[in-house]
Amino acid sequence: MMSGNIKKGLWMALYSAGCGLMLSIFPFIKSGVNLIFSLLALVIAIFYFKRSSSLRSRIVFVVFALLFFVFFTFVMAVVLYSRSQSLPGAA
Repeated sequence: MMSGNIKKGLWMALYSAGCGLMLSIFPFIKSGVNLIFSLLALVIAIFYFKRSSSLRSRIVFVVFALLFFVFFTFVMAVVLYSRSQSLPGAA
């Protein structure tokens, strides 16, 4: 069985990854649909804040959500850039 701290940490990582993913999708969609992703990020944060009451865990959630946002944004930018570029021929 998992201890309580490990379980809380995994839930925090899952919530922050979801929030970071929703925030990273936001700038890549140009229509009004992108507002749905920002609202989903807000809903995820509200659910986590209801689940966790300590200030420390909330701060860690925000920091990890920002780190996941940067990571997912970088990955999406690399994927979109690599799809738009043609691969060089073998020399």
